[in-house]
Amino acid sequence: MINPLEMMKNLENIKAQAEELKKKTASIKATGYAMGNMIEVVATGEFKIESVKIDPSLLEQDPSMLQVLLASAVNNALDNVKSRLSQEVGQMGQGLNLGI
Repeated sequence: MINPLEMMKNLENIKAQAEELKKKTASIKATGYAMGNMIEVVATGEFKIESVKIDPSLLEQDPSMLQVLLASAVNNALDNVKSRLSQEVGQMGQGLNLGI
């Protein structure tokens, strides 16, 4: 059970940890791939796509296949961002003494 008095004591620590997490989130970058490394997508911790690289040989393929591969790479990058964020939040939670 969470102890409200303990949480009040840790309020400043919680705020500092939240600010630290916000800064870390902004600096996180994760890469997703499709078709080996022929499509590479980099996403940020703010769930924005930073860059997309497509092997030129894929541009000669069926456009619908390229669309599926690109979506797959984007989803892979975003899943990797979620994983990194989850790790950061988990580490932050361990550093707080919430009296649980």
